[in-house]
Amino acid sequence: MSKSIEDYLEKIYLFTKKNNRPIKTTELAKLLDIKPSAVTNMAKKLQELGYVNYEPYVGITLTEKGEEKAKKVWDKHKTIKMFLVECLELDEKTASEEACRLEHVLSNGTLERLKIFMEKLKDKV
Repeated sequence: MSKSIEDYLEKIYLFTKKNNRPIKTTELAKLLDIKPSAVTNMAKKLQELGYVNYEPYVGITLTEKGEEKAKKVWDKHKTIKMFLVECLELDEKTASEEACRLEHVLSNGTLERLKIFMEKLKDKV
């Protein structure tokens, strides 16, 4: 899955979870810092792939498949960010930016090892 698709799913997931409503294409465009027309095109593509439900003038919601994928991306992000803040002592903003870049390239196996490492570290404290 492309970085772009993962970013869309993650932003949709976080917005809809926080606001308990569909996200409008203009809102998503603002979050991703892109043009609304690009969001509309991607929303149609994501709907074809089965990740979202897109209804013009209403907004975008995740399907079960889309939410499952978005949760995995968000879990990677949180885990990496926690490592960067707690172990490398990066500030929250920098850690979040770095986690956003790393979440797309970190393998699931490495993610699991990182989670184990963080748990062991927590147990020592």
